[in-house]
Amino acid sequence: MMTQTVELEVQETRALPPVISQDPAEEFQSGKIYCANCIHCKLIPAKSDREERYVLRIRCAAGKWKKKLGQEKMYKYCTITRRYLDSCDAYEEMGDTREFIRELRKNLPNRDEFYTLEDRDEDD
Repeated sequence: MMTQTVELEVQETRALPPVISQDPAEEFQSGKIYCANCIHCKLIPAKSDREERYVLRIRCAAGKWKKKLGQEKMYKYCTITRRYLDSCDAYEEMGDTREFIRELRKNLPNRDEFYTLEDRDEDD
């Protein structure tokens, strides 16, 4: 039996800056496009693990968020303030980005929240 020896070259690795920060207290990134402040950023309900519950998700109505295989990608509502890009040809700002992101960070939940569908009586 013949055994082969392979020499592995050790390569230096470098950290790439994240597109989504993991630190919710991160400072505002000047010069970046925050998706949350774009007119195409839409809040939608999404099915949860049980039929009567749902969670909130964010989607890009301009179709800019895609998975590798081409399906639409949606993000958790609680993470939208950390989503920013260097450029986007569909970006339409809704107002002062810095102030909007600051207020949104104060008011967003820090994790997914579950909502229930309430039955309404039509007898009123």
